[in-house]
Amino acid sequence: MKKRRHTYGAKEEIFDSESELSWMDYSGLLDMEVEFISDLGETELSVGEILQLKKGSIIDLKKPAGESVETYVNGRILGRGEVMVYEKNLAIRINEVLDSSAVLYHLSKEK
Repeated sequence: MKKRRHTYGAKEEIFDSESELSWMDYSGLLDMEVEFISDLGETELSVGEILQLKKGSIIDLKKPAGESVETYVNGRILGRGEVMVYEKNLAIRINEVLDSSAVLYHLSKEK
């Protein structure tokens, strides 16, 4: 839809809503790669403990089995999921996708 835009003392412009809003077309972004990270847990080890690790060593991640893991896209929290085995690989089943207010809450806790 075209509308006339009037400005005093300037040349009259024609506003074309289709061309003005064409920048909002994000279909080209759909093939863009993003980094997906799932936080399984964390622990602290001394250098001596790391040097003693060998095949079969167990590292306690201080997170109860079966507890949800946080998922991140490009470093920003997306939601929570559960670790599972899918076709002989570890996978994350997404159980919760956070809404924008929850994302802001988690980001404020991180700082």
